[in-house]
Amino acid sequence: MFDRHHLVYSRMIFIADIVAAVPALAAAYFLRYYLVQVIPPGLSENFNPELLPFSTYFLYLLVFLPALVTGLLGTQKYSNLVTVSLRRQVVRILNFFVLISAFLGFIVFMLNLEVSRPIFAGFMAFLLLMLLLNRLVFHLQVITRNFSEHGQVRILVAGTGETAARISSSLSRARKWGYRIIGFIDVEGGEPQVDPAMVISQNYGDFLHGEVPVDEVIFAGDGPDFHQESRGLVSLCVELGIKIRVATQLPPPVGSSEVSIEYLDDLPLLTYSTIPEQGFALIAKRILDLFIASVSLVLLAPFILMTAILVKLTSNGPVFYKQRRLGLYGRPFTLIKFRTMIDGAQDKLWEIVHLNEMDGPVFKMKNDPRITRFGGFLRKTSIDEIPQFWNVIKGEMSIVGPRAALPEEVRNYRTNFRRRLSVKPGMTCLWQVSGRNEIDFERWMKMDLEYIDNWSVWLDLAIILRTIPAVFTGRGAS
Repeated sequence: MFDRHHLVYSRMIFIADIVAAVPALAAAYFLRYYLVQVIPPGLSENFNPELLPFSTYFLYLLVFLPALVTGLLGTQKYSNLVTVSLRRQVVRILNFFVLISAFLGFIVFMLNLEVSRPIFAGFMAFLLLMLLLNRLVFHLQVITRNFSEHGQVRILVAGTGETAARISSSLSRARKWGYRIIGFIDVEGGEPQVDPAMVISQNYGDFLHGEVPVDEVIFAGDGPDFHQESRGLVSLCVELGIKIRVATQLPPPVGSSEVSIEYLDDLPLLTYSTIPEQGFALIAKRILDLFIASVSLVLLAPFILMTAILVKLTSNGPVFYKQRRLGLYGRPFTLIKFRTMIDGAQDKLWEIVHLNEMDGPVFKMKNDPRITRFGGFLRKTSIDEIPQFWNVIKGEMSIVGPRAALPEEVRNYRTNFRRRLSVKPGMTCLWQVSGRNEIDFERWMKMDLEYIDNWSVWLDLAIILRTIPAVFTGRGAS
């Protein structure tokens, strides 16, 4: 399926899923409202007669909407949703249902919100049904494209070589979307690598002027003279109003993970990218960052104050330690942590630099003499990193991402390791949850690059969940 068509359907499903929350809430609310009036008096005593107005529950829905959006984007993977089976789509919905039910239930309990349990249960049940209905309607809409010729896209391929064969194979897998190859035009000559029976023998001008409808022509030649030889066909397609697609012969760079076409005014630009280009998912990542950071700072405010007082009472110096780090593509920013070392520790680094226990340009030492007694506890429990939630809110960091690097470290990176700067640094990462200082520098860098290459919101959520036990056990911390 072509990416633009793919994207349109993905966005339609995403919007339908978000909108589904409103009728689900309304159905749950009015079911609870009328249920008390129709059930026997003996059973109605089990329900709280007081019911908050619908506007209050709607406000709750708006407050928790970022969590719903993040959960949907993380579990549904809209970028490839239209290519997976209906059964797999149902599994993703069930994953979302379990995740969001547990999350919202935990938040409602922790904040002691006045939420009717029947309404909460009804909302989740109706939301599940609405999402399943969305998938069924979408699936039926797709398969009906083949019931009529008016729903099909009839494609003519200019070329009979290897590229044309690849296009034929790809479109054969997209037949459910109504794509049909009606023939191949031999523009260059040579031995065809496609079905010879489908190679059009007549003049392409006569064919296009004939009675066989053609919606699109894909130019897929392999020879160096293909573009010159196909000029006449291009002009004819323009005159007939037939859509033109061109298969580029430009080889992708080694390691490139994303290819797209962007337009600068009317100039088409073929774009290669080695970092995630998933627009919706990146927005969801930022929403998740803001939500977690804001809620954490509010809920942990008393704990942060107590920790600040203890840092001040147990050693001389400021409460917070500020250090220049490099963020996205090397943008400098000031990272904030609770101070865990003696005041002026950076000036004493030269005295112990020969005791570095980490290979590579990073300094790590288990029993660093500069660490205060209380600072050791803060590091072991990662409490010292809580102030970095402010860096997340400012947009300098993310909750999940490679560790923020020092400028002197980056100067000594191998060229390929600098790619870890192509995403925002994070408070936690694969290295953080996999042993931290027990991992050598080479493996650490490769883990960061693996994270970038395989990034998704779902991966971020998995790392966040793994961070919790890693913090409590203090594995690999120093």
